[in-house]
Amino acid sequence: MRPLLALALALTAACSSAGGDPSPVPAEVTGVIIEIERGDGGEIAAFTVRENQGSSYGIRIDHARDYGFDLKHLVEHQTTGDPVVVTTEDRDGSAYATSIVDA
Repeated sequence: MRPLLALALALTAACSSAGGDPSPVPAEVTGVIIEIERGDGGEIAAFTVRENQGSSYGIRIDHARDYGFDLKHLVEHQTTGDPVVVTTEDRDGSAYATSIVDA
């Protein structure tokens, strides 16, 4: 029994460390918003998009950018499950949205 337990623990450790860093966010992500993060002032600071294949990506908001709509609209997308298309840009390992449009 103990060798079997040791093997199970070894496999679990190997699987959890496989891959190392998370995959980089693609240049374009299409999916549903499953989570919204707010900053200290209540503004939307980031959100998570889940693609149809099940991959999820955290995307930050660039508050210096005009996305062409009130960012509170993202809450509506989260509520309804209506998908979005997000174009991203990598900045020091964090993905920032450069555009967000209805899919």
